[in-house]
Amino acid sequence: MIEYITTRILDNGKIRILKLKEENFATIEFLCPNCGKFEKRKEKWEEPFLIGKGKNQKFFVKCNFCGYSLKLEKLRKEIKKKK
Repeated sequence: MIEYITTRILDNGKIRILKLKEENFATIEFLCPNCGKFEKRKEKWEEPFLIGKGKNQKFFVKCNFCGYSLKLEKLRKEIKKKK
C-alpha cells in the first residue's frame, strides 16, 4: 500500500518519490535539472532525507553526479503558497 507518492516537473528536470507503508525506505527517480543525468536510488525514510512530519515534511535530494541539492516541500504546502 502506498504511504506517499509525488511526481514533480522541475526546471529542466523531474523527480518522483514513492514510499510504501510496509517498507522503511523511499524509491527516488531523479532527472537532475543541473547536469541532466537520470538517477534511481533508495533512501531511508528518515533524516537527513526527510525532515518534519505531516504537511510540514520536506525532502532533501542531492544528485550523486554533480552534487546539486534540491529541497522539495509537500505539494499541499506549495499549493497554499500559490493562492
